[in-house]
Amino acid sequence: MTAPPLPNSPPWPTPHPRSAGGTHPLPPRRRRWPHTVADIALAIGLLVIDVIAALVAFVFGLDATGYAMFDPAADNASVPLTRPFAYVAVVGGIVLVSAFLLLMARAIISGGVQALAGLVLVLVAVIGMHDAERTAHPRPAPASPSIDPGALCRSGGDNSECGGS
Repeated sequence: MTAPPLPNSPPWPTPHPRSAGGTHPLPPRRRRWPHTVADIALAIGLLVIDVIAALVAFVFGLDATGYAMFDPAADNASVPLTRPFAYVAVVGGIVLVSAFLLLMARAIISGGVQALAGLVLVLVAVIGMHDAERTAHPRPAPASPSIDPGALCRSGGDNSECGGS
């Protein structure tokens, strides 16, 4: 047996305030900010990982170009450094993507540190590639222009003072 409803009671069953079907709209969900200490710890940890990843990428790039690290008789002067710096640029791009994701997750400190680290890695890589290309292909020394000996005059007088006339 059921008891009769009490006077002034809501209709049965009452919707939960978090349900979408009731008269109560769902409150907007807000993302929580990460704790500041956790954000700083994440920034430091990711910065250490960034440095290690950049060094590993540079060493793999050296290995890919044929650089012999532990052979003292090897001639490494002709090995171009463009590829190792390209590997570092790829790591810098990955770091920038992770910075974007961290900023989207409202981890402002670690996202900012990642963005700066990514920009530094990409900048170092671009400068390194430019320098490697410049040292691999130096500019030739300017040749002396071929001068017609009759074209130069010594004192600006008549044609008798001009060489070759």
